[in-house]
Amino acid sequence: MKNLTTAFSMVWGNFTVLPCPYKRWDSKLNNLMLALLPLVGAVIGGLWLLLVEGLELAISGFPHSASMTHLISLAAAFYIYAVCGFMHMDGFMDCNDAILSRRPLEDRQRILKDSTVGAFAVVTVVFLVLAFYVSMDSLLEQALRTCPRLLWGLFLLPVMSRGTAAMGVLVHRPIGHSQYNKSFGEQGKQKYIGMVLLLMVAAVLAAAYFAGPFWWVCLTDGALVLLAGCIAMERARRNLGGMSGDIAGYTICWSELAGVLVLAVLAGLSG
Repeated sequence: MKNLTTAFSMVWGNFTVLPCPYKRWDSKLNNLMLALLPLVGAVIGGLWLLLVEGLELAISGFPHSASMTHLISLAAAFYIYAVCGFMHMDGFMDCNDAILSRRPLEDRQRILKDSTVGAFAVVTVVFLVLAFYVSMDSLLEQALRTCPRLLWGLFLLPVMSRGTAAMGVLVHRPIGHSQYNKSFGEQGKQKYIGMVLLLMVAAVLAAAYFAGPFWWVCLTDGALVLLAGCIAMERARRNLGGMSGDIAGYTICWSELAGVLVLAVLAGLSG
């Protein structure tokens, strides 16, 4: 139990900017920390859902409140990147700089570690934010008006995206400079992989239950988020010669963009 508490404190403090009430660290628990990443995703997703519904309630008494959806969408889009200190966006930018350079592998790995921001990073992150905001705005315009239970999909997205990234780090061999090299060879990793899968399945079932008649939306979105994350991860891993924290962030960003886009499309079909 102590190991679980310490590992949860590690994943909370390392991957979010939320105040951590219990600060502990044990580098021997790195793999257990990764296994609990979907659990932190559930916390992030729950707060995301509360943020959107709280803002909707706050502006409901104002005239022309429907036009305020854009502001809620902005806050929702900002939150999902800010809650992790823009860490995953940083990985997304680094990977795009390296992959899109189309240089030899050694150069791509050097670019991945380079702290300088390149043109490819800037261009791709602009399109990421624009696409995410437009998708979120489309989703909220439909969901807040006709089917608010669809918003349970927001709870699910951070769980699935982080679960996919955690699985990638646990399963695939790291790049030589990756921080996960020391823990990759640990015996008995199957139990950690099992924990990740269990948490992801539990989140899908919970979201589907609370979504009521829109349970199928959560199931569909969860599956497509997983698929999008796996495709993005595999592309980055093959281009960069292994797995790393940056690739995990790249995976999370692509997964969540795919998830909110699918939710927006399904909300339109449901309405």
